Amino acid sequence: MCSSDLAMEEPALREAVQRCSVYARVAPEQKLRIVKALQANGQVVAMTGDGVNDAPALKQSHIGVAMGITGTEVSKEAADMVLLDDNFASIVNAVEEGRLVYANIRRFVKYILGSNVGELITIASAPLLGLVGVPMTPLQILWMNLVTDGLPALALALEPGEEGLMKRAPAQPGESIFARGIGSYILRIGVVFALIVIALMLYAANHSRADWKTMVFTTLCLSQMGHALSARSDRPLIQVPALSNPWLLWAVLLTSALQLLLLYVPALARFFGTQPLSGKELLVCIGFSLLLFLYLELEKLWRLWRRRWSSDA
Repeated sequence: MCSSDLAMEEPALREAVQRCSVYARVAPEQKLRIVKALQANGQVVAMTGDGVNDAPALKQSHIGVAMGITGTEVSKEAADMVLLDDNFASIVNAVEEGRLVYANIRRFVKYILGSNVGELITIASAPLLGLVGVPMTPLQILWMNLVTDGLPALALALEPGEEGLMKRAPAQPGESIFARGIGSYILRIGVVFALIVIALMLYAANHSRADWKTMVFTTLCLSQMGHALSARSDRPLIQVPALSNPWLLWAVLLTSALQLLLLYVPALARFFGTQPLSGKELLVCIGFSLLLFLYLELEKLWRLWRRRWSSDA
C-alpha cells in the first residue's frame, strides 16, 4: 500500500508507482499525477471516479470509468465508459468480453485471409502449369467469398472464450492484428493450401474424365470447411469441446450441402458452370480436402510437443 506524496518529484513518483498496487488517501490531483506517472512508464491506465474533481484524471487516463449511479454528470462526461451498476466486477466482465471479441476477430482474419491466399495462388498457377483456362469462373469465386468463406467465418465470430483467456498477457498498445504469428500463419497456410489444391488440379487434369475445374472448385470449398474447424483454437481440436460452438458445425454442414447441390442439381450446375462428379471423383476431392485439416492439426501437435519439450528441458 502506498500513500502518494504530492511533493514527490516526478522521477521518484514514476519509480514508486512501479512497486505500488494499492494507494490510500489519494486526493483528486494526486490521482492525475499517478495516472501520468503510470503512462510515462508505458502502461495502459484505467481510472475510476465519481466526483467532479476526478474529471481531470478520468480524461487523462486511457480509459476513464465513471460511476453510473453515484457519479456526477461532469465525471460521466469526462469518462470513456460509464459503469451503470457501480459494480467493479462489471469492469472485469467487460475486459473479458473485449478479449473474447478481439480473439474472435483474429480467428476470422486468419481463416479468411489464409484461405484467400491459397485460392489466389491456385488460380494464378493454372496458366503457369500449362492448363487451359482458369480453375474458377467469376461466379464461382463470388460463391466462395460469400458462402464458402462467409458462413463459417461468421460462425467463428461466435466462438466462446477459451479457458485461461484472462490469464493471457494483454495485447500491446498499437499492436497489429497480424502480430503474434497471424501474419506468418496466413502466408504459411495459404501456401500449403495452394500446394494441396494444385496437386489435385494436376491429378484431375490427367486422370479424371470430369471437368478438372469442377474438381478444383469442389476441393477448394471443402478444404475450407476443415480450415474453419481447425481455426477455432490454437490447441488441437481433440482438446476443444465439440459442441461449444454449434453455429460453426451447422455452418460447415450447410455449406458442404450447398456445395454438393451445385454439382448435382442440374439447374444450379448449369448456372454455376459445374459438372456432376462420380463417386470416385468426389471421394478424391474429399480426400485432398482432408489433407489441409490434417496438416493444421499436426502442426498444432508439433507446437505443443515443442513447448512441452522446452519446458522439460
